[in-house]
This record gives sequence, structure tokens and C-alpha cells, in this order.
Amino acid sequence: MKSPAIIRRMAAVLATGAALVVASASALSADTAPGRVPTVTRLVKLFLEREDALSAAIRAGDAASLERTLADDFELRTGARAASPVARVDFIADAARNRPASGAASRMAVHDLGSVAIVSFVQGDDATRATFVIDVWRQTGSDWKLAIRYASPAGPPEFAIPGASSPAAEIPKKY
Repeated sequence: MKSPAIIRRMAAVLATGAALVVASASALSADTAPGRVPTVTRLVKLFLEREDALSAAIRAGDAASLERTLADDFELRTGARAASPVARVDFIADAARNRPASGAASRMAVHDLGSVAIVSFVQGDDATRATFVIDVWRQTGSDWKLAIRYASPAGPPEFAIPGASSPAAEIPKKY
């Protein structure tokens, strides 16, 4: 017959295991329940952190952080001046000089293409000043460098974009 101490340990292990199963089941149902915030993927978490750090460096005018984050051939392209990219040196100088306020990134999607990640999101909370951003990140060794940023005003949903004129149901994310 087993000693009472061993029986208590086994009961504690079983109780812990049961609690983990219940917690896992409720966490899984939380991802699909309406009104709940879904968990983010590993890549979305990674790039939310990178985009937050980049935004903080821009707001602080921290040229050294920007130098480390941007690829040597970085350029910014905007919808208003699509044929005139902003070079890396000009982007860094403008960020240091103007220190634009930018809100947190939201509605992020990440497309993993191996050593390249395409990250799209809306930046800013105010609907009249929100920016739709597409960042192309390139992996260099174990680090990621921002190679290209495309940015334009987010605009109202009524703005006509060819191929997206009919309002469609939101496409579920693939986790």
C-alpha cells in the first residue's frame, strides 16, 4: 500500500493537471467567443514589438535607434508622392527634427516570406489622422531591419479602391 504522502502528491499532480486542462479549454474557447480579444500569433507579437520600438524612436527623435533599425537601403514611399521616395538619411533627419506623434499599431497582419516579412497595420487612433502602413522587414542574421515603408492616410471606408468596392465580410485570420 502507498504511503499517505505519495497519495497526496499524486492527488496534487492530478488536480494541477485537471486545472490546466480546464484553463486550456477556456482559453481555446476565448479565442473564438464573440467580443473577446483573440490571441496574436508569434509573428504579430514580434512585429508589434518592433513597430512600437520604431514608433518610440521616431517620437523621441532617437537617430541612433533609427540607424540600428533601418536597412542601409531603406526608403519611405507615400501615396501622395509615389514617384518620389524618401531616402533613409532624409527620413532619419525628418524624424529627429519633427518628432511626429504616432499612435499604437493596430489591426496588424504579418505575411512571412522566409527572410522577408510584410507587415501591414493602421497607426493612430484618430480616424482623420490614421495612417495605413505597409512595412517590408528583411532578416539579416538573427535581426530584422526595416527595408521599405509604404504609408498613406487610412481614409474613410467609402473611399473607392479598385477591387475592394463591395463591402465584404471580414476574412478570418489563419493562426
